[in-house]
Amino acid sequence: MSNLTVLRRLEESFRTHESGAISLAHFVRILRSGIEAVEDVPYRTRVELRAQVLKIEIEGYYEEEGFESKLVQAKKALASRINSLMVSCGT
Repeated sequence: MSNLTVLRRLEESFRTHESGAISLAHFVRILRSGIEAVEDVPYRTRVELRAQVLKIEIEGYYEEEGFESKLVQAKKALASRINSLMVSCGT
């Protein structure tokens, strides 16, 4: 599977999650597996992506417990990063 295909699937998972079709936990699992599937990404980039997914997970827990959450910002940051990777893949 090409990087572009993986990144498009990750992009689609954002829309699926926002529509309520999948839970945050399922969304995070999709993100984690997708990030690991992307090939030829510098180690530093992979670490940054993993950290962004962890931030989404943590902010989701805050939101579920009724605390102030920056979940929307965390999702936007990762979506932007995925979009930039798609551009670098030639979309």
